[in-house]
Amino acid sequence: MTWYNKLQYLTLLLTVAGVGIDWRLGLWMAVSFGGASIISLVGQLVVQHRVGNRSLCPQLRLGLVAIVAYWLMLVVSLIYSNDVATALKVLTIKSSILIFPLAFLLTDTGWMTQRHLRGVGYALVLSLLGMFIYNSGVAIGKIVDGTTFESIVRRELFDARHHAYVALYLDVALLYIYFELYSFWGKLPGWWRFLLVAAVPIFILYVEIVNSRAGVIVMYVVLLFSVLHFMLTRRRWLFSVLLMLSLAGYTTAVEHFLPGHKNRVVETLHNVDGDVRMDIYKDNIEATMSSPVVGYGTGDYNQEQKEKYKENGHNFSKLNAHNQYLESTMSMGFIGLGLLLLWLLWPMGATFLWMRRGKVGSNCFWIVSTLTFCVMSNLMFESMLERQMGLLFVSPLWCFMLLTINIEKNKFGQFLKK
Repeated sequence: MTWYNKLQYLTLLLTVAGVGIDWRLGLWMAVSFGGASIISLVGQLVVQHRVGNRSLCPQLRLGLVAIVAYWLMLVVSLIYSNDVATALKVLTIKSSILIFPLAFLLTDTGWMTQRHLRGVGYALVLSLLGMFIYNSGVAIGKIVDGTTFESIVRRELFDARHHAYVALYLDVALLYIYFELYSFWGKLPGWWRFLLVAAVPIFILYVEIVNSRAGVIVMYVVLLFSVLHFMLTRRRWLFSVLLMLSLAGYTTAVEHFLPGHKNRVVETLHNVDGDVRMDIYKDNIEATMSSPVVGYGTGDYNQEQKEKYKENGHNFSKLNAHNQYLESTMSMGFIGLGLLLLWLLWPMGATFLWMRRGKVGSNCFWIVSTLTFCVMSNLMFESMLERQMGLLFVSPLWCFMLLTINIEKNKFGQFLKK
């Protein structure tokens, strides 16, 4: 690795860790990563006399281009946006989505090894563990000052960050921990294995306290899929059944014993018709049908949302669609929705085709499809690409997936073949 490659990797680690701690810190680190990537590009030009990432196979370069194309559709929507000032503001906010695909398109990732990609996962896991320890310390201090534990669990412990985004980070971290333990158990030091195993119940507790509906549902699915994957691939039937029962018992106990805790998933199922989200979805779907092909434009769609809420007698003027697919359709129509689905599904589709051709293993398809499920499920309940907390997490995650399933010179894809 050259010094500018090391700088690029360091800022990449800091970006992932920063997002896990606070989106503001993550944004500054992402800007630093962008700067380091520019330095890396200059170094590449001086040393190698070329631009572009030749270590990435052409199919996956197109996956990165799809992310850029989604943002460019936002630019196109300026043409039919009446409120240009608002549109430019949205474009500025969402420009952070470009940092990661452009960096990996223009700078060579040939220096990256399996160890470097695993390091990115550890940066996320350790930052979330650090935040849990920090928040627990804050909670203890508040209890000493007289705040009830029930009040802390309900609101005060995690006021600084949106619960849906934190839950997504935790779900992905749980998936990474499983994959790390599954693939490298025999190679990890004993104390490191203990740390990863201990992080699992901590993160499950963390998700339950955060209490995001999508986050809780996805966590259950991730845990179930992980146990089933272990059972079917390692064929350790008794251990797998005991593990599943242990996880089921622990999650049930956490749900039951957290003071003041309500299972929002159960509440929603019992009160579907009265749930505010259902009215929001209906209003946004109705509004979308008035301009389905290209939407209302980045600058105008939010006003159209408010007018539809008012027309239907709903006081939701400060709420967005709480669904990224609806949000993208409102602003850019079915064209924007198609571009969104293209870049979200691209890694899974490419992995499936390569698995069928014997170029990557089934484990590779499993990890990519489960990561895709994690994010796409959360996007159904929250407009995550409208905030930096989502943009700074989803965009690099997709870039890492594309690097992981790269088959050029058997560089990354073979890591997941066995």
